[in-house]
Amino acid sequence: MAAAQLGSVRINYEFAGTARPCLVLLHEIGGTLETWAQVAPAFERRFRVLRYDQRGAGQSSRIEGAFSIDSHIEDLHELLDHLGVGDRCHIAGVAIGAALAVRFARVYPERVGSLVLACPAPGVDAKRIGYLEQRAAAVERDGMIATAEASLANSYPLEVRRDQTAFQTYRTRFLANDPKSYAAINRAFARFDTVPDLPAIDCPTLVLAGTHDRLRPPAFVRGVAERISRARYDEIDSGHIMPLQAPVALIAAVTAFYDDIGA
Repeated sequence: MAAAQLGSVRINYEFAGTARPCLVLLHEIGGTLETWAQVAPAFERRFRVLRYDQRGAGQSSRIEGAFSIDSHIEDLHELLDHLGVGDRCHIAGVAIGAALAVRFARVYPERVGSLVLACPAPGVDAKRIGYLEQRAAAVERDGMIATAEASLANSYPLEVRRDQTAFQTYRTRFLANDPKSYAAINRAFARFDTVPDLPAIDCPTLVLAGTHDRLRPPAFVRGVAERISRARYDEIDSGHIMPLQAPVALIAAVTAFYDDIGA
């Protein structure tokens, strides 16, 4: 692990592999760079793989003061510059990480070669905004335990808890989140919308749905794919956090995609 000081923000990251170009892996709300730990080694034979803790997660700086999800976009842009990544990179994201990938490709299209959007969460409908606000208030008041069981029931349902050790490890990491940062991210996500960005994406894109995803079910994810002109769609036996719940199937689907596009 290493750390980059980007102005006042410290970003914890791992940059592994020797091949070019770069592949960036973006985690979900409540996750860390460890979300991708099971699949990263397979991709490191093909790319130089960048995993990092987003601001407010893991060992990166906690969120202080005003925050918007677009701050994550600028953090990634600055991190790539800091690491000297000037060529187009490939980006894969899960859940909100997929939404970050979409917004980054919209703002910096010249820096993106392809996208993989796993269980994408491009925005929040009106009914869920209140839930996110309540969740933020609950963790600020009572800590991460206030939302752990309900959140994990949706994002990591019983059907995909095949490896109990992996699940318990993830639950421990989830509970270790800084409540103030987690609340700030939830409130910012409630007002973040990349749906209008989807038709503007003009790079090869793989959109993956999880059969057991209760937050973004396959019918919803297929609709995301249909809004992107160069997208292909596939479905995997997984819940919402695909790199942890179906790593073998994810590696196979993504590797086939990169073979097809010559990445």
